[in-house]
Amino acid sequence: MGDLHKVFSTPETLAKVLRRLRSAGIGCIECKGWAADALVEILKPIQERRAGYGDAQVKEILRDGSNRASARAEETMVQVRSAMKLTSTTEDNR
Repeated sequence: MGDLHKVFSTPETLAKVLRRLRSAGIGCIECKGWAADALVEILKPIQERRAGYGDAQVKEILRDGSNRASARAEETMVQVRSAMKLTSTTEDNR
């Protein structure tokens, strides 16, 4: 649970968690509750932004993001194949 707090909690909450974990002064439910509170705060603006889009807009945003991610991944794979001296076509692999 400490790792989630390192990523999502405020420095103050993290310090409180670490201090109370060392002294066994915190239970799992309380610790998880603090992590959940931190996640809710982080997700709130994302959820509010999402509420402003219709389903068709969300699908278009996701499609666009997927296309951009695929193009970037292919660029990376070209570099990987080149660095490993692999060919990029199946005919060359015969």
